[in-house]
Amino acid sequence: MPQTERHPELQSHPLGDEELPPLRVGVRILLFALGSFLVLFGLIFGPLPLIPAIVLVPAGVALLSLASNRLNLRLRAFIMRRWPNAWFRIQRVRAWLHRRLS
Repeated sequence: MPQTERHPELQSHPLGDEELPPLRVGVRILLFALGSFLVLFGLIFGPLPLIPAIVLVPAGVALLSLASNRLNLRLRAFIMRRWPNAWFRIQRVRAWLHRRLS
């Protein structure tokens, strides 16, 4: 059986950015719900001084990226161009969370 070639965006990054295996369905649903809540809460209540959107929105997007590999690939494309060092820190935290949740 011939081995199919993976899409370039799905290939692992040469600097150690490997694709993590998917989490269980229940965990992914929980992460998606919590991440969506944090993003919406951050966007709606962002102008208020007590709830900083600059903390809630990235935290929500990080949780969503754990639930969806597609979103993680899009985040990598966006962040790697602007802040490559930040991306490697994000990946370390993401891998740690993935180990804890699986």
